[in-house]
Amino acid sequence: MKLWKLFALVMALVLAMTATALAYDGEILDITADSDDNPFTWDPANDAMAAYIQDNFGINFIQSEVNYYNNDFSATQMAAQDGNLPEVFTADILYYTQEITQFIPEELVAEIPQELIDKYPLTKARLENDAVSQLVHNMYDGYYFLPKPDSADPSIYLAERKGLFIRKDWLETLGLEMPNTWEELYEVCHAFTYNDPDQNGVNDTYGLTGDGLGTLRYFFASTGVSNRYWNKDADGNWFFGALDDSNIEVLQWLRKMYEDGSLDPDFAATTWKQGLQKFSSNTFGVCVRNADADWINNVEVEYYGAANPDVNPFDRVSLIGALGTNKGDQPRMEAYISCMVAVQFAPEITEEKMDRFLAFYEYLLGEGKYMRMGLEGEDYTVEADGSIKKIRDENGNAANLAEKYPCIPVTHWTSWGFEMAALPEVEYFDQYNDETKALNAAVCAIRNENPVYPQVGPMLIDDDAVTDASAFNITSEYWTIISGTDPVADMFADMKTRAEAYYGPATEKVTEIAAQYGW
Repeated sequence: MKLWKLFALVMALVLAMTATALAYDGEILDITADSDDNPFTWDPANDAMAAYIQDNFGINFIQSEVNYYNNDFSATQMAAQDGNLPEVFTADILYYTQEITQFIPEELVAEIPQELIDKYPLTKARLENDAVSQLVHNMYDGYYFLPKPDSADPSIYLAERKGLFIRKDWLETLGLEMPNTWEELYEVCHAFTYNDPDQNGVNDTYGLTGDGLGTLRYFFASTGVSNRYWNKDADGNWFFGALDDSNIEVLQWLRKMYEDGSLDPDFAATTWKQGLQKFSSNTFGVCVRNADADWINNVEVEYYGAANPDVNPFDRVSLIGALGTNKGDQPRMEAYISCMVAVQFAPEITEEKMDRFLAFYEYLLGEGKYMRMGLEGEDYTVEADGSIKKIRDENGNAANLAEKYPCIPVTHWTSWGFEMAALPEVEYFDQYNDETKALNAAVCAIRNENPVYPQVGPMLIDDDAVTDASAFNITSEYWTIISGTDPVADMFADMKTRAEAYYGPATEKVTEIAAQYGW
């Protein structure tokens, strides 16, 4: 090994070992903070986790009086303009892009100094390897947030976590293979509707249900085009994926399903709970829903299992993670956009406080990555083989962490924790833990093989021509085509003509801004 490479390796190891050893000299710093999905309370005298954080990082987190994350965005915007934001807060940066396009130019959020980032190698690596982080860095010449992806391990979910839950026992009864394309899905749903898959002699089963086209549209990436976002073709031309003619084939298969009654006629208006109830009642053979490991367990155990308590749900229900279009096509899924949510800092935060927070964030990325499962030795153990086991009482129950540690939401800033549900070495679920993780790994292997990556840059364009284009309701238009009677290609062409009033100006603006930033 060359000397400079050896030196770099040694320095990286030193940094990794010392990153959490802050300049903490015994002074406790109060940091106001806004949590994400749950507010927290901070009481180190009665909360061992709060005491641990205080002792090791010199931080007292103070929950802001207003939970901005769960409030209307206008409240966050007003607080930013009035200088009232908490020093650390969670932000939906790709849902409310003003938190980038307005907050950064108007200095309503603090820039993270490069010298602080350099202190924390895991944090630095995350920033440098996150596509959205780099996009914003190139636009504004700095780092203004810390990514909070769904999973702290980016290799688990390269593609969107959507799925088609399917009755594998019905497939076996009818001698059918697992469908891998829209064409095969049509054939299976037709058979589920007309070939008596439950063998009760009654025509009372159907094909596909679920929570509508909003989720199903992720599967349109079978065409190789990102349906829900902007794309750029080989010649550098920008287009919105849902308006691309490649979608016609998928819509034709859905029209066939609708016409022969194998698609739930109420599909467009069905909520996700209604869809799962229909599926769990053994009426429908396929149901579209979120399908990360946590949702796999929810669907299999809390919905299907609860409705059918005398069976192992994994003996009956499997999962399709992606589809091709026609037979022989490779299944493909929309790529996951890693940084829809992030952690930002108010301008009033001091560099010392930011440093303390970064040290804690770094700890959660590394040595403390299991802290959201409680405290080691108290709530979980690390076994000799590296597996993580929950500590349970004499009745087999693990602690309710939210009650035991009211501050535990502060451990969630690095991710939404989807990795804990997916990692095979972590005992995460009380029921069907191994089955859940095995099914998730199997579908991730398919989804992750060749995701369809969208162009993220247009999401950060703050211009009415682009943002107003969303007023054209593509999901509603698609359902009109699926449930219509005129030829699908003709109805799609008519939709595109009407969409031009919205997406024509948007495309011009996207093309202009893309040239400005070199996208």
